[in-house]
Amino acid sequence: MTKEAWGCRHTLALLYFFGILLSCALRVNLSIAIVAMAGTRIDEVKYTTRLNQSGACLLPEDGYLLGDKQAIEGDFDWDAGDLGLILGAFFWGYTLTNFLGGRAAEHLGGRLVFGIGIVIPAFLSIVTPFCAYQSKWLLIANRILAGVAQGGTLPSLAVLISTWVIPKERSKFTSYVYIGSNLGTVAAMSLGGLLSSSTFMGGWPSIFYLFGILGLVWGIPWFLFIRDSHEKHPRVSAKELEYIAQEGNTMRTKKVIAIPWKDLGTSLPFWAIVFACFGNSFGFYILLNGLPQYFANILYFDIKSNGLLSAVPYLGMTLLLLFWGQLTDSFVQRKMLSVRTLRKLSTAVGCYGPMLGLVALSFVRCDAVAALVILCLSISISGVTYCGYPVSNQDIAPNLSGTLVGLANTVGAFTGILAPGITGLITQGNQTPDAWRLVFLITAGGYLISTTFYLIFATDQVQPWNECKSRQTKEIKQELHSPRPGTMDFS
Repeated sequence: MTKEAWGCRHTLALLYFFGILLSCALRVNLSIAIVAMAGTRIDEVKYTTRLNQSGACLLPEDGYLLGDKQAIEGDFDWDAGDLGLILGAFFWGYTLTNFLGGRAAEHLGGRLVFGIGIVIPAFLSIVTPFCAYQSKWLLIANRILAGVAQGGTLPSLAVLISTWVIPKERSKFTSYVYIGSNLGTVAAMSLGGLLSSSTFMGGWPSIFYLFGILGLVWGIPWFLFIRDSHEKHPRVSAKELEYIAQEGNTMRTKKVIAIPWKDLGTSLPFWAIVFACFGNSFGFYILLNGLPQYFANILYFDIKSNGLLSAVPYLGMTLLLLFWGQLTDSFVQRKMLSVRTLRKLSTAVGCYGPMLGLVALSFVRCDAVAALVILCLSISISGVTYCGYPVSNQDIAPNLSGTLVGLANTVGAFTGILAPGITGLITQGNQTPDAWRLVFLITAGGYLISTTFYLIFATDQVQPWNECKSRQTKEIKQELHSPRPGTMDFS
């Protein structure tokens, strides 16, 4: 059966691409804006202290950030503990609703859950500057609500892809969609750095206005052109329907499956995904939230350069992921690579690579050029994980893909709270290479343990608990094992 050059599933992937881009930008914009909001904590007195502090990098004569020995004055008096609390607030809400978002996507449809996951945070982004000026706690509440709304975005992605995309195409489609998350990070950090250092609409508030407005505009085509399944889509062709239907039980059905808690609790393939999600997410959020602070406080880059440099690794990730998705998909199509090998290879390369990079970064200290090269390579390589463990949920249980992603991502999202909290705890009043070395080594250890567990126990086989254990099946089994009239049961 030949496939169409462009079908409804391709439109889904395109709009999901832009949705994920905006989702990530709405999440990340605070990470770069907060440098301007809180300022850099280096004034003339602290400058002298840093020059004499054991283990601290010296400011270069022609410095990147403070060659003129001037600190960036922020609008808010927040210390490292406040920064960790504010940056982690989003993930309090995000952690709470991943599982609920997954079940909601299975019951109500991924279209609705993903749509509100972009539109509501977009509105909250527009009012973020107002909340920040009113109260630190109002800002935190704003970010928690944004996290609550976005909790269902990734589970709904799994539901829609397992409904619309056959297994052999999932790596390619998933890589295309997740490129949006990388470009969202690039856009938020690069544009955020430029806007923060400008006077446009007050500087840093313009970051939140820009992505908020774009998010609201995106919602229009999403709700007009996307449907939850191919059977419900008014413009899907018979050719595309036949192409999707050929995969049988590897595709998600319309029925909602009760959660087999006992089977999940004892399923090593499922726990392999959870472990991989924890380790990779922790590393991602350490770099995502800590990178701007590391550039500003250790390597002394100015805020405009900070945003651009923080974005460069994610641009590299995008290019590598695009190449990797095409390459591995062609290998699978030609039967040169099995789906299971693809998942494990992608996870190993995408997690062990950054692990080695973080170990190397721990010993770079004040060499800015070496640090930039290592960070760019590490974050770029990490992108290939999108063809690995995140797709395994759809492989092992397409009917429960939203639930599985919700459960695994709940654990992963918790690291969004854990990562900035640990970073703030270690670097509070101690912005030195030695403090950041400890952060990087802890992260590398997480990569090692979680990835190794995944490689041992992961599979691509659909699990028996993917199918509903119907009442009729149970009744047949009971009848077969029950004694017939007039006979004696010796069992």
